[in-house]
Amino acid sequence: MRARRAAAAALAVALAVVAMLVAGCGGSGPADAVRLGLFLNVTHGPALIGLQQEFAKGLAGLPVEEQVFASGPEEVSALLGGSLDAGYLGPGPYVLAESRAPGRLRLLAGVVTGGQSLVARPGSGIRTVADLRGRRVAVPSHGNTQDLTLRLLLDTADLRAGDQGGDVEVVPVKNSAVGEALKQGVVDAALAPAPYGEKLVDKGDAVAVPRVDAVIDAWRIPATILVVTEEFARANPEATAALVKANAEAVARARRDRLAVARRFNALLAESTGKEIDEDVLLASLADMTPTTDIAPGAMARMVRAAEVSGYSGGPVPPAALVPRPG
Repeated sequence: MRARRAAAAALAVALAVVAMLVAGCGGSGPADAVRLGLFLNVTHGPALIGLQQEFAKGLAGLPVEEQVFASGPEEVSALLGGSLDAGYLGPGPYVLAESRAPGRLRLLAGVVTGGQSLVARPGSGIRTVADLRGRRVAVPSHGNTQDLTLRLLLDTADLRAGDQGGDVEVVPVKNSAVGEALKQGVVDAALAPAPYGEKLVDKGDAVAVPRVDAVIDAWRIPATILVVTEEFARANPEATAALVKANAEAVARARRDRLAVARRFNALLAESTGKEIDEDVLLASLADMTPTTDIAPGAMARMVRAAEVSGYSGGPVPPAALVPRPG
């Protein structure tokens, strides 16, 4: 049974990689719009409010066409496949793309730091990384930032995921389904992006694991970064510069006004699912993350290490790819 589960995990990663590297790039030359990807997550708060103001005015005369994605690997596939020009995503998928398709994407800026936490099933006894031995831990998808962060955490305790011959099973579970998976005992813990971990704790479906969260916080891993395809950046330098400027303005506004981010997120969530998340929970999760265009020194290199530890890396990632290059 474990062998089959490990094979399924490996297949999921392989399919994501194949999707990223499919033939067919976007046309070269000046664009007539900026196709911008993002997630419906509070960790993408600057992008969510930016679409109402900073991006609504267009970028160097080009309208912005937003596309919402469910995961970073899916968004990277769109970027490398030519159906997307720029995107907000986690650092994990970006690093994996750089290891397998070097030079195709350009890191423009940071957006949000923090925004992920480990929660556990009540009564599970999970208090440290070492307590994950023999357990099943949910992440949103294989190859995303939470998956890579989890595997880096396991490495600190000399543990490995089941698909690497270890005894911690990493299970992809949609954020909306993690609560039920914990209740049913399908998983014992979850490394979740905000605000889903906080929501589970607020409802009593999970408990926070502060000792592990302290380690994650110390790493200062970005929750969200902004990238652009190298092809778009070279063909449209004015629009790329305008994108960097608009992002900086939206990030500054998100830092000043968490309530605006919370309400915009809830409005979009209600429009998409018919549900909202308690505003106090959203504000608490936003208080634990920092909107900033800066990326902490060493944070991206840590993600490269995570890609190597996970076995997902396709090759070396040059240091130049790990720092923002807006121009």
